[in-house]
Amino acid sequence: MTVNTQSPVTRVGSQTAKPAGRLFASLKRTALWLIIGIVAIAAVGAIYQAIATQIDKGAYPASGQMVDVGGYRLHLNCTGANVNGSPTVILENGLGAISSTWALVQPEVTKATRVCSYDRAGMGWSDSSPEPRDAQHIAIELHTLLQNAQIPGPYVLVGWSFGGLYVREYAGQYPDEVVGLVLLDSSHPDQWTGTPEGQAQFETNAKIYSFAPTLVRMGVMRVMGLLQPASGLPAPYNEELKASFAATKDWDAQSAEFLALPATSAQVRESELLDNILLFVLTATEHGMPPKLEQLWQSWQTDLASLSSNSLHQIVEGADHASFWRDPEVVKVTNDAILQVVGAARMGLALASK
Repeated sequence: MTVNTQSPVTRVGSQTAKPAGRLFASLKRTALWLIIGIVAIAAVGAIYQAIATQIDKGAYPASGQMVDVGGYRLHLNCTGANVNGSPTVILENGLGAISSTWALVQPEVTKATRVCSYDRAGMGWSDSSPEPRDAQHIAIELHTLLQNAQIPGPYVLVGWSFGGLYVREYAGQYPDEVVGLVLLDSSHPDQWTGTPEGQAQFETNAKIYSFAPTLVRMGVMRVMGLLQPASGLPAPYNEELKASFAATKDWDAQSAEFLALPATSAQVRESELLDNILLFVLTATEHGMPPKLEQLWQSWQTDLASLSSNSLHQIVEGADHASFWRDPEVVKVTNDAILQVVGAARMGLALASK
């Protein structure tokens, strides 16, 4: 009798292949369903965004006129009248803001002179522009808008936040048209380039703004807007701001403006103001920044006030960055500063501290 002394063969590979194959197939199915789910959510979000945007357009008609500036139209809302040679006040929004921002400012200043608010290209009720979104092109568009709407100078330009960069560029390009500037906690051209912290913050924000237009097309910004606190402005202005926050073209324009910031900053640095132009700088103190950065912001504001030998600089204790247009008490300070510049321009006088 022959005894088989060989060990039995154990087919480990064949025994484990089936469980491994089943696991792989399960993962494939899970991944497929995840992809389908993501695509479905994106599709539903896109449909929601498109329908809601059309509803907003019907709910909030433009309060001003639409003016052609060369194949596309900008929204301009002018109120009041020039009295005894008073200049026209032009209100320039901050980044991502629209003309509704000035709901507490424009009616009061209108009592003394003509006031115009407007929406930059792509924002609010204005059409999108094929032109770059840097300060130079934005200033040219504003100039064309005022000329085509037959709103002659001289002008007092009021710029909040990013708007401060744009009014400086306008005054540099068209010095004969501008008699005064009011800068409301204005951005500074060195803000994003002058320090390592600023450069790092720009890079971070640039990544966000590069991706934001995609998110808004899926309705993400619209959902986020539902969670935003009210602006503090009366109806319908608060609702108009929310509609703008959720609008696809507004995010396209806002993102393009921010990504053009290196060009804008360089252009503003090169622009020169008339040495004795009327200049009123208002500065907030509550920015939610570390003390070092707050000190830097205050130093930039002091630098802005030094742009003219005919300037006033008022630090508004307790005000935050947006207080100048949404806080009724601080808005009084805003209006007073604008009216001081208007009055000095009308009388041909220098600005005087109270």
